[in-house]
Amino acid sequence: MRVRTVAAAAAVAALTVVTSACSSQAGGDTGAAAEEVTVGAILSMSGVYATLGPAQKNAIELGLDALNEEGFEVDGTHHTLAFTYADDKSDPATTGVAALRQMVQSDELPLIAFGLGSSTYAPQLERTPVPMVNILDSTYPSILDYSDNIVLMRGASETYTIGCVDWATETLDASRLSVIDTKGEPYGEGLTKLIETQGADAGLDVTVTSAPLGSADYGSAIAGALESDPDVVYLSSVTGVILPVLKQLRQAGYSGPVMHSAGVNPQQAEAILGEGFDELMADNYDCAGTTPATAENEAARAFAEAYQAKYDEMPQDLTMWAYDLPFVVAAAMTEAGSTTDRAAILDALGTIEVPEGTVSGWLPSGDGALFTDRNARTLSEVTQWCTGAASIATATVFDGLGGEIADAKVTDDPCGAAG
Repeated sequence: MRVRTVAAAAAVAALTVVTSACSSQAGGDTGAAAEEVTVGAILSMSGVYATLGPAQKNAIELGLDALNEEGFEVDGTHHTLAFTYADDKSDPATTGVAALRQMVQSDELPLIAFGLGSSTYAPQLERTPVPMVNILDSTYPSILDYSDNIVLMRGASETYTIGCVDWATETLDASRLSVIDTKGEPYGEGLTKLIETQGADAGLDVTVTSAPLGSADYGSAIAGALESDPDVVYLSSVTGVILPVLKQLRQAGYSGPVMHSAGVNPQQAEAILGEGFDELMADNYDCAGTTPATAENEAARAFAEAYQAKYDEMPQDLTMWAYDLPFVVAAAMTEAGSTTDRAAILDALGTIEVPEGTVSGWLPSGDGALFTDRNARTLSEVTQWCTGAASIATATVFDGLGGEIADAKVTDDPCGAAG
């Protein structure tokens, strides 16, 4: 049976009022007093991953506004949802663990959302189980191996890195690819393993060079990468790491195609690269989840307009999943018949269908469940940087389940098509 929140109006209609509600508001036109239930979110609001946390929080708050316009029912009682936030300072092992303990043991919250840190949180979950919903961390090998209490709201890395490999071989006609890796950064190290494996399977000659996380000078790694005369260079890490490397790579004289899986938006490119960012980003391709602003999904585009209007920033793929998080939590509590029973809520996450009001264009399992083996999934894409427009355009959208390209929709001249 489809799990529905009371906020079952079309997502586009819900998004027209996201700026007028507040997360503690009682439900819409019901006239009934609503009980507020609070859950936690541990996000990287500062530090090396600070390109992720603020955007996630912004999108969660928009999702809360939309959900709480009408609220949701749990065992006959009307509820609204609220989040309490903690900044892990890009350091889950210390700051993040302390926040998790506070939320789970002292605050007794029924569910925790988070961005990064699965391996460090898993031992805590063995001692005190609580459902943890990861918005973002598709690190390879899968974070789902760490704990049965973790669910993931996005496709694994292999579902989108294959887009870079396919684009490099089929569109850019590449035969040699160099990876510049960041030692000590789990997401980047996982991407490197996948590009090596998927690239070799596709017939690419792949070489890897690296520098430690926190390095200011990637000169040696860049020189090593360019020794093989690559047709394409792939940068393995998150936005805050790869963009400074890109700048140094261009300064070293490399003018060819650059690929990554960081989900860079134009505002981040300008803020991190500074003057001349448009030229530095030329011939640049990003393989990640679909971008809301260019999605075929009408609800995703409506969300993108609302997000851009409120925060003056193009939303990334992670913002869609973060926006949908409140609806997923509400649906699980409705299905569980409880706002406090952690085990029941975790079980319900495994059975709910795609909740009404979500915008991400979820790809449900064969039986209609949102999560398959605790993993939700959306389409992936390759975006191309468009110089002059100083922005991105969608080059291809595909289903990357199983690390293979399926149902690909390719746009001829993406920048021209984007206007």
